[in-house]
Amino acid sequence: MAGFGSIGALAGAGGLLLGDGLSSRADTADADDGGDDGGPLTVETIDARGSDAGTLSVPNGDLMVVELFVTGCGNCQAQMPNLAEAHAQLVADYGDELTFLGATYQSPEGKPPAELRDWWRDHGGNWPIGYDPTGDIAAQYGIVGYPVTVVIDGNGEKRWEKLGVTSPDVIVDRVESILETSSDGTTNSSADANATESTST
Repeated sequence: MAGFGSIGALAGAGGLLLGDGLSSRADTADADDGGDDGGPLTVETIDARGSDAGTLSVPNGDLMVVELFVTGCGNCQAQMPNLAEAHAQLVADYGDELTFLGATYQSPEGKPPAELRDWWRDHGGNWPIGYDPTGDIAAQYGIVGYPVTVVIDGNGEKRWEKLGVTSPDVIVDRVESILETSSDGTTNSSADANATESTST
């Protein structure tokens, strides 16, 4: 199994750096991959608030809101209340039509499940949480940096990506727009498909 070094290579000069010097820069020119080239990925989930121990596939047939993060990142911590608010609103309005997933780049050895569970509780997480230590999601969907919120449809296509701390209203608006487009049976316009947004940090 590859370690954190493979994630550093994934980021290239654009800047996903693991260890004590955590970076959240994104190279949007490299983040235009719509995904779905390698088939479903499997994330090992833990027993935590809103999460069961086991595995979760990406994609899983639902619209997925995936947050890629590391626990020591200040922006990742700041993003959690925003995600919790967006999650509460979207689940109330859309229920089983979508799945939220938090995926840390850390490994179970580097961040044991008991520590990750405590962090999740302390930061308001209430949906599935798991590990992606080799950066498979980031690699498959052309994602660099963290925290990154990415929306993946049931066919495995990346529909939206946002680097950095994102307001609950923006997350809800983007997810609702994608759900409404999907329910209408229409195809995204080229302006909306695989949209990537970034914030400077």
